[in-house]
Amino acid sequence: MSESRGDRRYRRLFETAQDGILILDFADGRIMDANPFILRLIGYTRHELIGKRLWEIGLIRDREAAQRAMVELKRSGYIRYDDLDLQARDGSRLEVEFVSNAYQVNGERVIQCNIRDISERKIIERRLKEIEGAASRSMHGTVTALVRLIEARDGYTAGHMERVSDLSVRIAHRLGLPADAVDAVRIAAQLHDIGKNGVPVELLMQIAPLTPPQRQLLQAHVPIGLQVLQDVVFPWPILEIIAQHHERLDGSGYPQGLSDGAIHQGARILAVADTIEAMAHPRPYRPALPVAAVEECLTAGRGLTFDAAVVDAGLALLHETP
Repeated sequence: MSESRGDRRYRRLFETAQDGILILDFADGRIMDANPFILRLIGYTRHELIGKRLWEIGLIRDREAAQRAMVELKRSGYIRYDDLDLQARDGSRLEVEFVSNAYQVNGERVIQCNIRDISERKIIERRLKEIEGAASRSMHGTVTALVRLIEARDGYTAGHMERVSDLSVRIAHRLGLPADAVDAVRIAAQLHDIGKNGVPVELLMQIAPLTPPQRQLLQAHVPIGLQVLQDVVFPWPILEIIAQHHERLDGSGYPQGLSDGAIHQGARILAVADTIEAMAHPRPYRPALPVAAVEECLTAGRGLTFDAAVVDAGLALLHETP
């Protein structure tokens, strides 16, 4: 009696399940039973399915893959596909999660295939990717516009930021950073000196050494840049990297005097790339410095003011393409 009650309970679950269920013969893979949900999903009647194999009715679009799956299922007793293409009777494509396992029922081994329709979820995922792509294009367009704004006022600063961005990306790749971190470094470097748009241009072009008040005014480009960018939504910690690109490991940098572990890795990369670019290119008050001078500066600061691994990567690139 209890077994009969259990059988009835299973049958109710089978008939009312909101996922598709197929029961296959383990020996030959022929369909023995199909619940109402799968029949509605694929558009076949139960009579049309019973006795057929999955690839014979074209349900799994890749016939050879279906046959290989059956071999693997018999070998291991379990297969799973997180994203499988099925084909309904009318030829329409269905995207499903497909899980099959083998077990014993009254001494007979069968295969149960659980099929969940994820077509709507996949549509939503694709739409989100489209939106994400549009947002990314919008963000990059904003960055380009800001760089052009700086270039219109001070072509040197804009060119400097682009060169620092290129070098920062190469250092990040050499360090093995993931793609998201590389993108963050790229964007932060492109914008790291945007605050110089708020510094008097004559100060940027001054040949004579800066006085202490002038130096403070120049250092204000960091908070000015953060103020300019505060309403731009970035998917990475761009503002944090820009805020810290003049910080140094020993606390001697500005504007916050951060040290060591408090400094973001992207800012550490930017600090080295910024130093290399500034020294290796001419400034209004001096010509470009030789590679030996750049190497000497970075080596002296390695592990003290600059991150050692970033210095090593920067020097390696410097020697490759001086």
